[in-house]
Amino acid sequence: MRAIEYRQLLQIVTMFMIVQFFGLLLATQLYSGQTFQQLTSTQVVSSSTSALFYIAYVVILAAVLLLVFRIYKGAMLFILLEGAVVFITSFFVFLIVFEVLLPYSFFAYGAQVPMALPLAIICSAFLIAAKNKWQRLRNTAAIIASVGVGVVLGSTFSFLAAFVFMLILAVYDFIAVFITKHMVTMARAMSERNLAFLVGVHEIEAVPESALNKKERSEYLREKPVLVKKGGPIIKEMIKRKLVPVPARVELGTGDLAIPLMLAVSAYTVYLSLLLSLSIIIGAIFGLIFTMWLLRKYRIVLPAIPPILFGILIAMAIYFLVGSI
Repeated sequence: MRAIEYRQLLQIVTMFMIVQFFGLLLATQLYSGQTFQQLTSTQVVSSSTSALFYIAYVVILAAVLLLVFRIYKGAMLFILLEGAVVFITSFFVFLIVFEVLLPYSFFAYGAQVPMALPLAIICSAFLIAAKNKWQRLRNTAAIIASVGVGVVLGSTFSFLAAFVFMLILAVYDFIAVFITKHMVTMARAMSERNLAFLVGVHEIEAVPESALNKKERSEYLREKPVLVKKGGPIIKEMIKRKLVPVPARVELGTGDLAIPLMLAVSAYTVYLSLLLSLSIIIGAIFGLIFTMWLLRKYRIVLPAIPPILFGILIAMAIYFLVGSI
């Protein structure tokens, strides 16, 4: 049972790292050659109070989505919603990539059009179509979308505003998971519909019945009649061979992927140096690992942003402490 948990930890952390490092790489390419004054002039949200409006937007959007999940039982609305979000966010990712790889233009209707523009539109549309055809591409679509959100928000927020925004989000995440619990309801609904607002690892491992401890054996014996009655032929064969089918599912919201990247990208505008941004990412990785450890220990749904922010705070403290010596 430990093997499957460690394997899932590795996969979740790997996807998290892909978002952080690839997103930061895109940001360095996007801002290549720009001065500090040019960077700060592009920041729309430059004060901590302005970040409160974005928090209000997040809360209102969550309330609307929760209402939709409870009322609407169809599929088309969610397909359209997912398609719109993935198209917009992935478009920025593909646009930056193609601007770096193919910095060419062509003339259309008398105007000069970057080659990257139509290619980004085509790739974003293809990503949506591919995900709808092959549902296993959910993680891929969610990763690309998270990179887009993190880079765009990081480019929009000043470092102070981004930090305050993440701090308030951590408090909101705690309340939404442990008090109102509406985040748990939304995550469950998104998972059931396989929407690209989550990344996840779902596995079933066959564990010898003799390997279960007393508590696990007791729980298994209670569930065994249901498994025998409703389980498929593979499950029934496993039970016959004294093997216990142990399902394991770990999921992480795209917001948990994008928000640390947002802070790392906004930090890049401080000194146009990667060191602070890399410190934030390393702290976020350790925060996520700590979250996964808590999840394995207590077996409950946990908010990811508070532990991730805790890891970031430690990393930033070390960075500024070492820098002041």
